[in-house]
Amino acid sequence: MLITDHFTWDHATFEDHVEGMCRQIEAFPGERVAFLAPSTIEVILTLFACWKMGKIACPLSPRLPSVEQALEKLGTELFTPLMPEPETPRNTAWDLSKLATFLFTSGSMGSPKIACHTLGNLVSSAIGSYDIIPLQPSDRWALTLPLCHVGGLGILFRSYLAKSSVLMSSNWDRATHLSLVPTQLYRLLKSPTELPHLKTILLGGAPLPDLQTPWNVLPSYGMTEMSSQIVTAHQVHPYAEMKISEDNEIWVKGPVLFQGYYEKEKGVVLPLNEEGWFQTKDLGHWENGIFKILGRKDNLFISGGENIQPEEIEEVIRRVCGMHEAIVVPIPDEEFGARPVVFLKDLVPLEQLQTRLQLHLPKYKIPIKVFELLEQTGLKPNRKALADKAFAYQQEMK
Repeated sequence: MLITDHFTWDHATFEDHVEGMCRQIEAFPGERVAFLAPSTIEVILTLFACWKMGKIACPLSPRLPSVEQALEKLGTELFTPLMPEPETPRNTAWDLSKLATFLFTSGSMGSPKIACHTLGNLVSSAIGSYDIIPLQPSDRWALTLPLCHVGGLGILFRSYLAKSSVLMSSNWDRATHLSLVPTQLYRLLKSPTELPHLKTILLGGAPLPDLQTPWNVLPSYGMTEMSSQIVTAHQVHPYAEMKISEDNEIWVKGPVLFQGYYEKEKGVVLPLNEEGWFQTKDLGHWENGIFKILGRKDNLFISGGENIQPEEIEEVIRRVCGMHEAIVVPIPDEEFGARPVVFLKDLVPLEQLQTRLQLHLPKYKIPIKVFELLEQTGLKPNRKALADKAFAYQQEMK
């Protein structure tokens, strides 16, 4: 079940330690158990102990700027897990109908929300995934995504239910499966890493690049609110339904749909439209059997009366200029209302970038400034923070 650089636990040993963690959680007051969630064995044991006891696991990013603020939103205290002694497991079955996780969303365009899932949501996501990505007991899925993120939890559930293993190591040479975002894949391609056992890379978390790799890479579109995957390898998840609205917005529902957002004053609220669909604010369409993401509805801005979708410009920069880490945001402009600027990991002179883009984009979509993209702290870029930073740079230059 768990493989580290120092030891291996089989399924029975893992269950014994989960039972030991249950003893610690029994002394914790309240239904919601909040804890910092680095990728450690103690955190994994805490998650499974919460689910075994019918408690709600609230894993928090270790990079949170304010743990106290998160605890206030959750209405609970902080639990600090310690490595437990193994205990003989009680015969306790999971209640799939109970709330199992409260997860903070990425909040790339504003304040993070708290998305709520049942065990049934997460189990359905894992089981449906096997139709596209079969797992054998001998397989080893590397823990490459945070445990405070639905992608990381998906690795745990898929491996646990298939009785395969989670590989907890920075060395992936034993991995048969990887879950990566594009930035991780770019870095993997640049490294001399050999992956002799690798069967599949599940790629998601951002608009999907057109890359040639020596591995079997399955593009995936998913979200926290749908318990992870929605479309993988251009196949809709068996427990998800998807509809494209007239304006290309992606609508979803099905057994993997979350229970709603938690608010202290209102409880858990599920925002559905009149037809019973959850409107994702993501834009996409099918093109000759290929599913393509166009961008976020709330990322769109208007410049001189023209609609600009930042993801379109980013895709051209990646394809034409070979710059894989590029984020476009608007800055205020007195004449046009807003103009696009770009943050690049690998800086190039503005004039050089504009010259390369002018054959592929209309003038109003070509960025007017280039800024350096520093290391991002989450799986998705914080566009609001970058837009604020660009505005601050603009003010300094006046």
